[in-house]
Amino acid sequence: MKLKYFYIFFIILMSLKSFGQDEGVKKADQLYEGYEYIKARDIYLKVAKRGYVSGYLYKKLGDSYFKTAEYKQAVKWYEKLFKLGENPEPEYYFRYAQCLKASGRRDEGDKYLQKYYTLVDDKFRADQTKKKSYILYDNDIPLEYSSYKIDSLSINTEYSDFAPVIVGKKLVFASAGYHPVGYKKKWQNGQPYFDLYEATINAPNDVTGVKPLSGDINTEYHESSATFTPDGKTMYFSRNSFKGGNDNASLSKLKIYRAEKINGEWKTVEELPFNSENFTYTHPALSPDGKRLYFSSDMPGSFGSSDIWYVEIYEDNSYSYPQNLGPKVNTTERENFPYISDDGKLYFASDGQLGYGGLDLFVCDIDENGMVGDILNLGKPINSPQDDFSFTINTKDNYGYFASSRNNKEMRDNIYVFYKSNEIKKGDAKDLLSKMQDKIKVAIPKEESIVKGKDLGKILELKPIYFEFGKYDIGPRAAIELEKVITVLRKYPKLKLEIRSHTDSRSSAAFNLKLSEKRAQATRNYIIESGIDPSRISAKGYGETQLVNRCKDGVKCTEMEHRQNRRSEFIIIDEQKNN
Repeated sequence: MKLKYFYIFFIILMSLKSFGQDEGVKKADQLYEGYEYIKARDIYLKVAKRGYVSGYLYKKLGDSYFKTAEYKQAVKWYEKLFKLGENPEPEYYFRYAQCLKASGRRDEGDKYLQKYYTLVDDKFRADQTKKKSYILYDNDIPLEYSSYKIDSLSINTEYSDFAPVIVGKKLVFASAGYHPVGYKKKWQNGQPYFDLYEATINAPNDVTGVKPLSGDINTEYHESSATFTPDGKTMYFSRNSFKGGNDNASLSKLKIYRAEKINGEWKTVEELPFNSENFTYTHPALSPDGKRLYFSSDMPGSFGSSDIWYVEIYEDNSYSYPQNLGPKVNTTERENFPYISDDGKLYFASDGQLGYGGLDLFVCDIDENGMVGDILNLGKPINSPQDDFSFTINTKDNYGYFASSRNNKEMRDNIYVFYKSNEIKKGDAKDLLSKMQDKIKVAIPKEESIVKGKDLGKILELKPIYFEFGKYDIGPRAAIELEKVITVLRKYPKLKLEIRSHTDSRSSAAFNLKLSEKRAQATRNYIIESGIDPSRISAKGYGETQLVNRCKDGVKCTEMEHRQNRRSEFIIIDEQKNN
């Protein structure tokens, strides 16, 4: 009889223990859904320490570390998840791979990516990811920022500093490290709250004189991610507020606000009408003309944890209904910190697009209808295995800033500058490619396909050799395509080409003709310097006389459309075959 009571007592005890664990997980889930990842994690950890084994629990623990960019800790729990053999959802293969790469275990991460390819339902996502993996994993091809110097700014603090934006000769940024002595208010990760500051840009790597933004911007809680209209009189930024209660759980979700500059101070702060108490709206970024506002949100219609959206800003300061940028940019993970450069490119951070680990920075062209071009990883040294995000650039002077948690044991974010310490010298593009010459792949065309009058570039399916507006230098990305042309010229030593260079219609016709001649000659020089007989290569500039689209003088076009006209062709003028 006593043994019977013992078993009953044991069953009741185990039931109570299980009930307590379930209640603990429910409480943690509520905190997690409210973005209180650290508080949720503390409860999940207590449940795990009691010996509770659950794939769901391991997912939540891994995710809570993943969301706070603590990738090595995330690896620990994702590893436990996969050891259970429960075949988790495809996104966990992707997240585990990203965390492994961020932790320096790149080869292991690649294996889980390959498994992810076989599981993912979204064919477009899988195809795009495979295309990017060729560049990032097989070749590590340096892109246009590979020749830039990267430095940490002296204004960085012991806490997180991020979201830089260039405003004339000022750098506006968010920081938790400039509060007055004695400031004690902290949020769940132990850091003070973020405020917005400005500093003077004396030189790209010399930023000094930090002071808070004046007026009614900074409060007791978070302010970050500022963006400004072209006239500098209106600012949009992120903020959250206090809902009541006595702890961090009482903070509202981030929202976007608007402020006006009046007599040198930021006043009339107002919340944007499309914000909601139930979702996050953050990281605002204006288009160069100030008529479109991009931002990040988890609102309904999002593909992942956070997506990039935009609204049109009307003349009466009303706003259109938010539009999602779509699955080419947005993934099942996080897309944050959009930024539109003066030349019409969209830069953003993502841990769903394929990268080096954590958040990486990407770029694509975007037109006035919200259509985006090919998405490119900015590559090294901009991106690293850690988080890299919040990009800003001065396109005229070739420098910019971004935030990263690299070189930081505590994974706190700092602001970095990228700039060219010296002008690119002749042959630098080839130097950048020298370590990967044997890895550039090109399908050698058959002799019968080499016909006089055809464009060799189209036969080889070259990526367009675009030039930046007003420039004629050969960058690393263009050099990659030219190496393919050189490979074919070596295969067929009697083949002769005419390089035809074209410009867009901006600037005068005379200027464009001269510019195109310089571009054609620069392309010819690059090929000749590789050992090709000069008699086989001629070059001619056509200026704006052969536009490929509607963008003639007086027609309003996007930067993407103008870029299509800035191109080079490789016309076969002698197709003599080998004997």
